[in-house]
Amino acid sequence: MKIFKIILITLFFFQTNCGYKIVNNIDNFKFTIIDYKLTGEKRINNLLDKNFRRFEDNISQSISSFIVHANSSINRSITSKNSSGEALSYDLKITIVMEVYENNNLLDKTSFDESTSYDNLNSKFELKQYENILIQDLTNEMIFKINNKLNSVK
Repeated sequence: MKIFKIILITLFFFQTNCGYKIVNNIDNFKFTIIDYKLTGEKRINNLLDKNFRRFEDNISQSISSFIVHANSSINRSITSKNSSGEALSYDLKITIVMEVYENNNLLDKTSFDESTSYDNLNSKFELKQYENILIQDLTNEMIFKINNKLNSVK
Protein backbone atom coordinates (compact mmCIF):
# COMPACT_ATOMS: atom_id res chain seq x y z
CA MET A 1 0.00 0.00 0.00
CA LYS A 2 2.87 2.36 0.82
CA ILE A 3 4.55 1.66 -2.53
CA PHE A 4 1.25 2.31 -4.31
CA LYS A 5 1.02 5.77 -2.69
CA ILE A 6 4.60 6.60 -3.64
CA ILE A 7 3.99 5.54 -7.25
CA LEU A 8 0.74 7.50 -7.36
CA ILE A 9 2.38 10.67 -6.03
CA THR A 10 5.31 10.27 -8.43
CA LEU A 11 2.97 9.84 -11.39
CA PHE A 12 1.04 12.90 -10.28
CA PHE A 13 4.20 15.02 -10.33
CA PHE A 14 5.20 13.72 -13.75
CA GLN A 15 1.71 14.35 -15.14
CA THR A 16 1.64 17.99 -14.13
CA ASN A 17 4.12 20.46 -15.55
CA CYS A 18 5.24 23.84 -14.40
CA GLY A 19 3.92 25.75 -17.43
CA TYR A 20 7.39 26.84 -18.52
CA LYS A 21 7.53 28.67 -21.87
CA ILE A 22 10.47 30.14 -23.69
CA VAL A 23 10.00 33.90 -23.49
CA ASN A 24 12.24 34.96 -26.37
CA ASN A 25 10.97 32.33 -28.79
CA ILE A 26 10.28 33.60 -32.31
CA ASP A 27 6.83 31.97 -32.23
CA ASN A 28 5.77 34.41 -29.50
CA PHE A 29 6.41 37.47 -31.68
CA LYS A 30 3.73 38.55 -34.13
CA PHE A 31 5.69 40.88 -36.40
CA THR A 32 7.90 40.78 -39.47
CA ILE A 33 10.82 43.04 -40.26
CA ILE A 34 10.67 43.88 -43.95
CA ASP A 35 13.82 45.97 -44.02
CA TYR A 36 16.27 47.46 -41.55
CA LYS A 37 19.06 50.02 -41.61
CA LEU A 38 21.84 49.97 -39.01
CA THR A 39 24.26 52.80 -38.38
CA GLY A 40 26.83 53.43 -35.69
CA GLU A 41 28.93 50.93 -33.77
CA LYS A 42 29.86 47.87 -35.84
CA ARG A 43 30.00 45.35 -32.94
CA ILE A 44 26.50 46.25 -31.79
CA ASN A 45 25.16 46.32 -35.35
CA ASN A 46 26.39 42.76 -35.97
CA LEU A 47 24.31 41.52 -33.05
CA LEU A 48 21.30 43.58 -34.14
CA ASP A 49 21.67 42.23 -37.68
CA LYS A 50 21.53 38.63 -36.45
CA ASN A 51 18.44 39.43 -34.41
CA PHE A 52 16.57 41.29 -37.18
CA ARG A 53 17.31 38.55 -39.72
CA ARG A 54 15.40 36.13 -37.48
CA PHE A 55 12.23 38.12 -38.09
CA GLU A 56 12.52 38.55 -41.86
CA ASP A 57 10.90 35.17 -42.57
CA ASN A 58 8.27 35.39 -39.83
CA ILE A 59 5.48 36.08 -42.35
CA SER A 60 3.19 33.18 -41.41
CA GLN A 61 2.86 34.36 -37.79
CA SER A 62 2.99 38.11 -38.36
CA ILE A 63 0.31 40.68 -37.72
CA SER A 64 2.50 43.72 -38.47
CA SER A 65 5.35 44.40 -40.89
CA PHE A 66 7.98 46.97 -39.94
CA ILE A 67 10.93 48.85 -41.33
CA VAL A 68 13.48 49.53 -38.60
CA HIS A 69 16.25 52.13 -38.48
CA ALA A 70 18.70 51.79 -35.59
CA ASN A 71 21.66 53.94 -34.59
CA SER A 72 24.02 52.54 -31.95
CA SER A 73 26.82 54.07 -29.93
CA ILE A 74 29.25 53.13 -27.18
CA ASN A 75 30.52 55.60 -24.60
CA ARG A 76 33.39 54.54 -22.34
CA SER A 77 34.46 56.96 -19.64
CA ILE A 78 36.87 56.88 -16.71
CA THR A 79 35.05 57.13 -13.38
CA SER A 80 38.04 57.17 -11.01
CA LYS A 81 41.81 57.58 -11.14
CA ASN A 82 44.60 56.91 -8.69
CA SER A 83 47.08 59.53 -7.44
CA SER A 84 49.38 58.98 -10.42
CA GLY A 85 46.56 59.57 -12.92
CA GLU A 86 46.00 55.98 -14.00
CA ALA A 87 42.41 54.83 -14.48
CA LEU A 88 41.03 52.63 -11.71
CA SER A 89 37.48 52.12 -12.96
CA TYR A 90 35.44 52.74 -16.09
CA ASP A 91 31.82 53.24 -17.03
CA LEU A 92 30.49 51.72 -20.25
CA LYS A 93 27.23 52.98 -21.73
CA ILE A 94 25.58 51.57 -24.84
CA THR A 95 22.76 53.44 -26.56
CA ILE A 96 20.52 52.31 -29.40
CA VAL A 97 18.06 54.76 -30.91
CA MET A 98 15.43 52.89 -32.91
CA GLU A 99 12.79 54.19 -35.30
CA VAL A 100 9.98 51.88 -36.36
CA TYR A 101 8.09 52.51 -39.60
CA GLU A 102 5.02 50.85 -41.07
CA ASN A 103 3.80 51.85 -44.54
CA ASN A 104 6.31 54.75 -44.51
CA ASN A 105 4.72 56.18 -41.35
CA LEU A 106 6.82 56.63 -38.21
CA LEU A 107 5.13 54.53 -35.52
CA ASP A 108 7.65 54.79 -32.72
CA LYS A 109 11.03 56.26 -31.86
CA THR A 110 12.65 54.78 -28.78
CA SER A 111 16.05 55.00 -27.14
CA PHE A 112 17.44 51.99 -25.31
CA ASP A 113 20.29 52.51 -22.83
CA GLU A 114 22.31 50.05 -20.80
CA SER A 115 25.37 50.82 -18.71
CA THR A 116 27.77 49.14 -16.34
CA SER A 117 30.84 49.97 -14.31
CA TYR A 118 33.98 47.86 -14.13
CA ASP A 119 37.48 48.02 -12.69
CA ASN A 120 40.69 48.41 -14.64
CA LEU A 121 42.81 45.30 -15.24
CA ASN A 122 46.62 45.05 -15.36
CA SER A 123 46.63 43.51 -18.82
CA LYS A 124 45.27 45.76 -21.58
CA PHE A 125 44.48 42.70 -23.69
CA GLU A 126 42.35 41.20 -20.91
CA LEU A 127 40.68 44.58 -20.38
CA LYS A 128 39.74 44.76 -24.07
CA GLN A 129 38.41 41.18 -24.01
CA TYR A 130 36.37 41.95 -20.89
CA GLU A 131 34.95 45.08 -22.53
CA ASN A 132 33.93 43.04 -25.58
CA ILE A 133 32.09 40.57 -23.32
CA LEU A 134 30.35 43.44 -21.52
CA ILE A 135 29.33 45.02 -24.84
CA GLN A 136 27.89 41.72 -26.04
CA ASP A 137 25.99 41.11 -22.78
CA LEU A 138 24.55 44.63 -22.63
CA THR A 139 23.56 44.50 -26.29
CA ASN A 140 21.80 41.16 -25.78
CA GLU A 141 19.80 42.69 -22.91
CA MET A 142 18.76 45.54 -25.18
CA ILE A 143 17.86 43.15 -28.01
CA PHE A 144 15.46 41.42 -25.65
CA LYS A 145 13.87 44.80 -24.87
CA ILE A 146 13.78 45.76 -28.56
CA ASN A 147 11.98 42.53 -29.50
CA ASN A 148 9.39 43.08 -26.78
CA LYS A 149 8.95 46.70 -27.88
CA LEU A 150 8.44 45.69 -31.51
CA ASN A 151 5.92 43.08 -30.43
CA SER A 152 3.91 45.74 -28.55
CA VAL A 153 4.05 48.53 -31.19
CA LYS A 154 0.67 49.51 -32.57
